Amino acid sequence: LGIPLTPRRSLAVDKSVIPLGAPVFVSTTWPNTATPLKRMMLAQDVGVAITGGVRGDFFWGVGDEAGQLAGRTKQKCRFWTLLPR
Repeated sequence: LGIPLTPRRSLAVDKSVIPLGAPVFVSTTWPNTATPLKRMMLAQDVGVAITGGVRGDFFWGVGDEAGQLAGRTKQKCRFWTLLPR
């Protein structure tokens, strides 16, 4: 999209399934916990390992804490992509 990613709000997706720039509601848990994590995110990035509508990668940010969260993020989640009529 040509704009900087937003820590904890940007999501990498398969753009053939979820359009870049689309708002996506995510329901999951925080890494390695049962604590719910439900939030609106934006499809702002793509990745070669992300194929189909069943995978997305969180952008946690930069630094040690973000790296630790990214390394532990492997849980299942549900996506709802919000599209105009």
